[in-house]
Formats: sequence, structure tokens, C-alpha cells
Amino acid sequence: MTDRAHPRMFFGNFVNELMVTVPTARHAKALVAVSPRKVWLTRPGDVVVLPTPPAEPLWEYATGLLGFSRSDVTAVAAPTDDLVTLTEAVRRAGLVDRLRELVAGAPGLRFQPFAMDRPALELAAEIGAPVDGYDGGRPSDETVEAVYRINTKPGFRAAAGELGIKVADGRVAQDRAGLLEAARETVTEYGGAVIKPVRGSNGYGVRFLSKEDLTGLEATVDAYLATVADQPTGWLVEQRLDLARVVTVEMEATAEGPKVLHVGEMRTPNGSFSGQVTPIEENSPAVDKLVADGMAFGGHLHRLGYRGPFDIDGGITTDGQLYTTESNLRRTGCTYLDLLVRRLLGTEKAADAVWLADSRAGGGTPDFATGLDLVRKAGLAFEPGGEQGVVLTADTLAFDGKWRYLILADSHRGVEELESRLAATLQLV
Repeated sequence: MTDRAHPRMFFGNFVNELMVTVPTARHAKALVAVSPRKVWLTRPGDVVVLPTPPAEPLWEYATGLLGFSRSDVTAVAAPTDDLVTLTEAVRRAGLVDRLRELVAGAPGLRFQPFAMDRPALELAAEIGAPVDGYDGGRPSDETVEAVYRINTKPGFRAAAGELGIKVADGRVAQDRAGLLEAARETVTEYGGAVIKPVRGSNGYGVRFLSKEDLTGLEATVDAYLATVADQPTGWLVEQRLDLARVVTVEMEATAEGPKVLHVGEMRTPNGSFSGQVTPIEENSPAVDKLVADGMAFGGHLHRLGYRGPFDIDGGITTDGQLYTTESNLRRTGCTYLDLLVRRLLGTEKAADAVWLADSRAGGGTPDFATGLDLVRKAGLAFEPGGEQGVVLTADTLAFDGKWRYLILADSHRGVEELESRLAATLQLV
């Protein structure tokens, strides 16, 4: 993922057809706000297309840390007040010809979308950009169909079942009556349940149930359905597991086959992903099983023709059992971080590094530039050629008041100590 001889057009379609069926403000706007993190993927000569204008302080900082000038990268923004795919936003803004010109002016350029949905692929064909990683410049219709299918909870479970990958007991409900029945039976049998939309990501639409919810279950389910009323019907109801750790294996399906990028322990406050620590501090047979499952699943994706990053998420129970929950066939919140760590440290040093990424609210710092200056004055900032320190990865203060950061060190204790100092510097909560 680090070496390439051709320029890329990074297409930041954070609003897409794979993560949720119908974009919602709570889910999509948070992703749009972090979309400028795409700069961390770029090299001189690249183009990046975003759903929001990039903030210059972040871009100047990022390109400086990566060792080139802000002017070496072409940024095209297509903002819109509506929650539409980036392809639609580009068309509404009249930018198709501009992108076609940029492709024509960059021989060998490859198109790399955040998520490989059909609108993005249609735009790539329209502007004459071959899709990165695919012979002939485009995945087959069968591969695209598989990507759509596996990016649903039932689609993943079906593939996992074929491969012998363990998942929690669960069933799909197609309507309110089926959801009530599945929820009642699952809670009764297992003591708890989790409801998830069949297509959802980043914790969207997840609802946990316990035995206490059996009284008044209809009202509870109706209240839940009101929160996802804009989505088509279809839910997965799974047994609620007593998890000690929430884990992920980040991988890539290459032309040669699948390969592991890293294994991490996720931070999931309130059931939503906020960050992770890599590598996992304590290995176990369950972690080894996660990697084995990832390789098996990656082989399956490779045979389906998929080329690109993916992950498998899961949980390890208090008695050491691994249950997988989903696979995201797209670039994830840690795909770019994996690449960034390799770029900052070099491949050899990155293999031994410990890194932590998260997002936390902070107080008393009015803007990104001021916060960056505080981090530098505190001696916390990662510097070119260094081996540890803090990288501020996105500027979302105006959106959600949060600082998003990556911390690199040579041990888990090291990243924890740096995070503690960062929390004091930026008044993180």
C-alpha cells in the first residue's frame, strides 16, 4: 500500500451506497467532516476529491509532515447541503469536465474511491479513470455485486458460514412483527440481544436489549424503529455477547492474494467505533483465530475478484471465544492510519511500532492551528524522522468539538503516557 509508480485520484465518497442504504445526517455528516484526512494518502501529483472544502491549516501541516508542498496536490471540493453521494455532488457542481481534464493531464493516474459503490464506478468510467487495482480498469459486475452483498450483515454471515468462520447466533427480520418475535426469543434464550440494520456501519442503528426490556418490548422496538424509519426494512437480531475485547484485523486483497496489515483492539464507547490500539497488547488463541479467519475470508474475496482493503471485526468473550460480526469491504477509519504509520516510520520500523488512534472532545482551544502549536510546545508532536509522538489527523473542531489523533511509540505504555500528556495539553475529556 505504500509504494506506487502512478498518481492517484482519491475519491472521498464517504456518503455512499455501501455503508447505509439511505444517508442520514447523524451518520453521513460525521463522515464528511473527517473526509479531509484523505490528504494523508497523497503524494505529489495526486488529486483528491472531497465532499467538503479542505481546511488549509490541516493540509499545510500534513503535507509538511509528509515532506512535500501543499501545492503539489490538487484538491477539488464538491460540497452540497443535501446528503447525496459524492458522484451526485460532483455532477451538481458541474465538476465532471474538470475531473476529466485532471485525468487526461496525469498519465497513468488511477481512481481510488473510499467505497467502491456503483455511482463512484460510473463516474470513474465517465472521466476516463481506471479503477486502482483492477486489470482492465474496472471490477466485474459480479465483483461489484459481491461487494454490495458482503457489506450487509446477512451477506457477511452467509460468507462466514461457508468458510467456517464463527458468528453469534442470530436471525434476520424483515418487518416489525418479525423483529419483535426475534428480539423476544433472542433475549429470552440468551439474556440479551443486539439489533442492527442489515446495512449499517460505524455503530449506526445498533440497539442493545436486555431482559429488563422484555417488559414493554413493543414500545421499545417501536421507539427504535422510529430512529431508523428512513431506512428500508430488514434487521439482524443477534445474541448479545459478554465481550472482553472488541478486535479487528485490517487486510488487503492484492493481485497475489490476501495479506494482513495489522490486528488491533478497537475502542467502542456506546457501541460506536472511536479508535483503536495496534498491535493488541496480549496475544491469545482467539487473536490467532481472527488472523486465520481474515486470511480465509481474504482468499474468498480474492476469488470473487475483489482487490483492495477490507477488515473483519469481532469480539473476544470473557471465556476467550472469538465471534466475528462483520466485514467492511472499503477503506476504513484505520486503513489510512496503517499507511500513514508506514510512511512516517518506514516499513521496517513500523512493523515494531505501537500506535493508538482516537477522537475525543477538548476544551479551551479555539482552533486547529492553536492546538497544534500547544502540542508542539509541549514536545509531543511527531516530527519528520522521529520515532514517536502525536499526529493530529483531522480538523473537526467546528463540527463536533473533537480532536482526532494518532500516537506512535515503541510500547503500549509509551502511547498511554503520550495520550495522558496530550489529554492534559488539549483538555481532552
